Amino acid sequence: MKQLTIILLLVSGYLLDTNFAQADVWSEREALAKVNKELESLKALVNAAKSQSQPELRTTLDYDDLLSDIDKIRNGISTHLENRMEPVVPTKIDALKAQYTEHH
Repeated sequence: MKQLTIILLLVSGYLLDTNFAQADVWSEREALAKVNKELESLKALVNAAKSQSQPELRTTLDYDDLLSDIDKIRNGISTHLENRMEPVVPTKIDALKAQYTEHH
């Protein structure tokens, strides 16, 4: 009986671990989608700053490069989020085959 309890605990732990792994994947995707929205907001702020910049000053910020980099990051995140997620395939677990009662 003790052996059966240990096996059941191991199997349930494995199944819980698989569910948490899937939850982590969805959490990551949700967080990345939020990052993409924030980057879009950041892009609007950069454009606002660009419209107020004074190009005749000695030192200026290259807003076009900054905006290009933001676009590259957003595109990378979007590409990652658009990729189909591969389903989690659990490894094969052999069914218990022991007969606990005998009938003659």
